[in-house]
Amino acid sequence: MTPARTTTDLIIHAEDMGAAVHWALDLPDRGRYYPGIDVIVIRHGMTERRTVSTLAHELAHHYYGDPLCTPAVNRRAWRWAARLLVGERDYAQAELLDPAPGAIALHLGVTVDVIHAYQEAA
Repeated sequence: MTPARTTTDLIIHAEDMGAAVHWALDLPDRGRYYPGIDVIVIRHGMTERRTVSTLAHELAHHYYGDPLCTPAVNRRAWRWAARLLVGERDYAQAELLDPAPGAIALHLGVTVDVIHAYQEAA
């Protein structure tokens, strides 16, 4: 799977999956998926890394049709997001540069949540 790393790429991916993406200034969470109406809402004003990571995470909730967000469901969503955003070669190259999760995340343009999920799934 080719990593989709930009917000635009992920919005197109969401549309292909049948979900609409909206933005909100006052959203208390980084993102939220509304099952049944297939809408993902993302907090406006986040960094690109955080937006991409959050949108991929919320896309996972859409993919699985998650009606509730438990800790186990959240972990599964982060693993799905990691598979979408992080390629094996890219990860290996970033890890060679600096093995710290924060450095890998910065190099790959994602959050540490994505890197931890990738590492747990490996």
